[in-house]
Amino acid sequence: MKGIKAHSHQDRSRVIEEMIPLIRKKFGSDLTALAAQGSYARGEDGPYSDLELIAFLKKMPKGETVSDMAKIRDGMLVELTWTTREKYLQSTIDVNDDWFLSGSDILLSIINREYIANLKTYQAKRVKENCLKYAAQRFYEVQECATKLLNAIEDDNLENIGLLAHTTFRYMLEMLSFLNQTPYKALSRFVTEAAQLPMKPDGFDELTKLMVEGDCRNLPRLKEAVTVVFEGFEELFEDLGVELYYDNVDPNRPMRDLS
Repeated sequence: MKGIKAHSHQDRSRVIEEMIPLIRKKFGSDLTALAAQGSYARGEDGPYSDLELIAFLKKMPKGETVSDMAKIRDGMLVELTWTTREKYLQSTIDVNDDWFLSGSDILLSIINREYIANLKTYQAKRVKENCLKYAAQRFYEVQECATKLLNAIEDDNLENIGLLAHTTFRYMLEMLSFLNQTPYKALSRFVTEAAQLPMKPDGFDELTKLMVEGDCRNLPRLKEAVTVVFEGFEELFEDLGVELYYDNVDPNRPMRDLS
């Protein structure tokens, strides 16, 4: 059993040096640049951090149906993604469904420093409009999870309340990222960074405290906190001019355009 093992920044650097010729062999002349991402790129990797690398190609390999690799090497997760410049900008820099996690996307050049530096000059388009669109989409997920949570509270379903509460809170955190047009740097920082965001619904600090304290079995407190925060999000969207609700549920009528 190898389990999970602690590694140093230097250990990860040695793994990168080991992988460079292997990556060159896989992609050949199509390899344009290579960079590290995540905590290693920021110089913040801890003993149990994974290693994330991204290879930039002139064109994607013919016939390949996957564009990433995840392997555990000596108890450390090593991930390699390969993409083109256009796909990278579209999926990482431009606002998309996973953009709330893109604050960690600092590229540390390993091969072709000039190419990586040029990528950093790209400016995403229509950030405000797209962030509002994805925030509104998250609202429906929050509503679904919150209602499941409230049902569990009504049923005294203590076995599942913790999971439902944290799932609801996770979607709320993602929605906050879009509303504030500020992505998080890492999953491990969601709560800390959300506390610093300027736009938050009423009651959010109380709900955060409840989640951090793990007091989900205090059902009256949990019910009140979730309800207050949900209504606070409604008010935020209203202030931003985003209509969330339909008076007519006729499927023959078009959906509201949130773009």
